[in-house]
Amino acid sequence: MSKVLYVRGFSDQLHGQLDEQAKKEGISAASILENAFEEWLKNKKEIPTKHYLVLYSDDDSLLNFMKKINDLNDGDWFHVTCGSQSHVGVKYLKKHGWYDITLSPYIQGIKKPEKYASKVFDHLESVTANKQACFIGFMTEDVAHHHSLQKAREIEKLYNTKRIGGVVFCPYDMRKLNNFNFIDIFKLFEEHDKIFVLKENEFYELNVDKTNHAKLFL
Repeated sequence: MSKVLYVRGFSDQLHGQLDEQAKKEGISAASILENAFEEWLKNKKEIPTKHYLVLYSDDDSLLNFMKKINDLNDGDWFHVTCGSQSHVGVKYLKKHGWYDITLSPYIQGIKKPEKYASKVFDHLESVTANKQACFIGFMTEDVAHHHSLQKAREIEKLYNTKRIGGVVFCPYDMRKLNNFNFIDIFKLFEEHDKIFVLKENEFYELNVDKTNHAKLFL
């Protein structure tokens, strides 16, 4: 059963544009408003699926970052982590109540990173179902350290086929990235929505945009 809807602040000009558009499409103005409202509700219900790369140079920078993330996410977010139990980041997050989805045996698992990561991501999906999650995982950092940055990139690519609702941070300790080259690191950038760099207590967003040499002289 339809009801009369009174909208405060709906200007005469906007009302006229709405009537004109309704006539062009051969539908009622109410139908346009109803569709617009349904679309707005749909967007409000959708959970973001953000995948961020975080590069850090020392443990203090990482801990400062995680303290801020932990403080910002005290609301409705479901906190999740994964990685070596000896990692300073995993220790900090577990101490503050973050749910650990690491599958045992961890060290044996990352010897076959694709198979192990697939199981971890499936587990992550199951525990975060219908939740808005914040996930900070150190598995890909360990894959880069024990295998290669190229192998870590393949794991990041695998995650992108199984994204969860919420925000995912993939921290990489730059001290552990041995023998990497710019081709590999740029490919790693491509698997993430944004790239951030931690410097002591500061948090920088790194924008990587293609350009051309002519712009150097403009």
